[in-house]
Formats: sequence, C-alpha cells, structure tokens
Amino acid sequence: MFVQIHILQSMPPGNLNRDDEGQPKKCIFGGVTRGRISSQCLKRNIRHSIQFKEVFGDDLATRTTYLPRMVADELRKSDPSITDDELNKVKAALASKFKAEKRGGNSDEAAEGEEAQAQPESSSAVSDGADRTGQLVFFPPPFAKEIAELVVELRGRTPPAYNRFIGTKAKLSKAEEKALDKTVDEFVQRASAASKKLTVDIGLFGRMTTSDLVVNVEAACQVAHAISTHETLIESDYFTAMDEKKQEFASTQTEKTGAAFLGSGDTETFFNSAVYYKYLNLDIDALKKHLSWQSDKAALAAGVLVRAAALSNPTGKQNSFAAHGVPELILVEVSEAKCPISYANAFLEPVDGINLMRESAAAMSNYIDTVVAAFSPTDMSRALLAVGSASVDIAKAKRVNTLEDLIKSVVKLVEGTA
Repeated sequence: MFVQIHILQSMPPGNLNRDDEGQPKKCIFGGVTRGRISSQCLKRNIRHSIQFKEVFGDDLATRTTYLPRMVADELRKSDPSITDDELNKVKAALASKFKAEKRGGNSDEAAEGEEAQAQPESSSAVSDGADRTGQLVFFPPPFAKEIAELVVELRGRTPPAYNRFIGTKAKLSKAEEKALDKTVDEFVQRASAASKKLTVDIGLFGRMTTSDLVVNVEAACQVAHAISTHETLIESDYFTAMDEKKQEFASTQTEKTGAAFLGSGDTETFFNSAVYYKYLNLDIDALKKHLSWQSDKAALAAGVLVRAAALSNPTGKQNSFAAHGVPELILVEVSEAKCPISYANAFLEPVDGINLMRESAAAMSNYIDTVVAAFSPTDMSRALLAVGSASVDIAKAKRVNTLEDLIKSVVKLVEGTA
C-alpha cells in the first residue's frame, strides 16, 4: 500500500526557513527563483507537532549528540560510586564509535533544529569533551538506559574486556587481545540489536549513522522540499523601536522625536510570501515492517501524518511575523503500486496572476488530467479537500468538506475498507 500527499498552501509574509545568511531559503526551478522550505524543516515540525504528540505521546524518538552523556547519567544512577574519570572514559569510548561531522551550518540548525547532514571531519570525537557524539543520533529515550545496562554487565562480567573498551592500557598477548576484542564486538552487537526497537518517527523518517552501535533505517516516508508555485522575491526590513519614556524624559524637543533604536544592515530581517506545493509519500508496507504493525495502526499513522502535514507550520521568525496559514488543497492518493509521482512539474512554468492559489490549483488539476493520467496506477484512489480559491475538481477524486472527513477517508483507504 502506497500513500501520496499533495498540498497547496499559501503562507503570508515571513521567514519560515532561513539559510546561512538569514534569508528565506530559495531555489531555481523553471528558470526563476522560488521560495523553498527544506524537507528537514518540514519533517522536524511534523515530528514535534501537537498532532503527533496527541496520538503517540512520549513514544517518540530523540535526535541528539548527547548519547554518551545520557548513558553516563544512567550509569551514575545505577552506581553512584563510579568515578568521573571512569565515566569520561566510557563517554569517550561511546563517542569514538561515531564518525564526526562538522558543526555550525545555517541558523535553522540552531533556531529550528533542522536535521541536516554535515560534512565529515577527520577526527572521531567532538571538542567539548566526550559528552557528545560527532554526529546527531536518532533513538528512543530508553536506548541510552539499555546501553548503560550493557556497559554495567560488561564491567561486571568481563572486567578485562570492559577495560579494553574504555581504553585502559594493559599488557596483553595477541591471543588475549583477540579474545577481548571478540567480547567487545559482542557488546557492540547487543547494543546494535537494542537500537532496532523503533518509534513511529524513526519508522517514518528513517535513520542514518556511521556507527556499528546503531542500525540504519530506510525511511518509510519521503518528504520533498516545499517550493513556491511561482517566482518569489525576497524583501527586507530593519528593526526599529520606540522608547516609551522618551517624551517624558528627553531634554530637548529634537530628542523627543523619532525612534529610540533604528536598525542597520546588521539587523535587517528578510522575508517572502508564497503559495507552496508540498509533497510527501508513505510506504505503508515498509512502516508496518519497521514497527511490526498491523494495518489498523499503520492506517492511524497515515491519518496522523496527513493531519500534521496540514496543520504544523515551520517555527522560523514566527514571533516577528505570525506567518500561519492552512492548506486550501490537500489531495491524498492511495494505491497498491509503489509509483511515486511529485506534481512539482505542474509549476515548471511559474503561475502568475492576482490569485496565485487559484492559478496553482488550476495548473495542478490540468497536470493531473494531461500528464499524470498516463502514469497513474489503475487502482489509484483519491480523496480531495479543496476549498476557497483552490476549489477545483480532480479526476476520480472523492470530494470531502473538512480535514476530519479527509483523514477518515485516508484511514479507510489504507485499511482497505473504503
């Protein structure tokens, strides 16, 4: 079973997802500059959305570099007598299992927590001690405790192997080294086995590391970078502020007038506005395999994904712009065939006009009728929520009037009960 989600959403002026210069992200498509929201930003907002937390609660993963610190904290809980020096060696040993990546990058990684992959460094540990791994690791919260339990077991059962793992030097024969390395390898394999316990967000969005401690997971859900359906311009403004006591306390009339603070180029705020096309797809069979789920739970996750994709907005500069909007068109397609087709090429020629949403919806409907019809699986089922300026008809789509009705339709289609 394969689900595809297509969304048209108009976002008012804002800076939802910014680049390393503080400007809204952009790209060239169809020969013109488009507004862009990265897939990493969209995925993180879906994962952290109210819609996800209401359904899945705390059963969601953590993405962090602080795995060694979390393991050490668990070790200290289990044995308060363990020394800081020994804990530092354990943390260093765990950190060394992950190749390092360069830190820094664009402001989104700090302000919005983007899940961007960085370029590898030559060293295998980060500079701020061994509290952190050299790359972000995606794991369920119990994983750190399980690693700590394995460390405790190794420490108690085979002290020489534990000492070798944490780098304590000892004079050993080659045969002894080989035997201890085998025990350490078994520890790593058991840790890797523990990492196979997945949460729904890992099952959906996958996991990639370069460590034997954590298994890689192929994403069941692909998320495209959202792009504007039309050419976009980036505008700028600078920060100004009034001193509300200036009229009372200023000594001269000249001082009483004007702003108390007037920004410069260093305090410019960049923004744009756009109608965005968003595209996601979900391999239901892959999700069920990752999480050992039956069809009903996978159908529930598909419905939650639709809701979160529709209602969760990026958080960048929202206190400055309050750039919140809802989609006017959501098209969900379900079929047995895994045949992913983005409709971004409907906007290869940028739409134009006063009502960009209406023109975007018309372009998408036309693209489905003329191009997609030649490639769509014969068993394709469609559910469509199209309101306001995006109120168009799409071939073979069942129209619904509300987001709730759309989600119910999606759940039934995935369950095979529609």
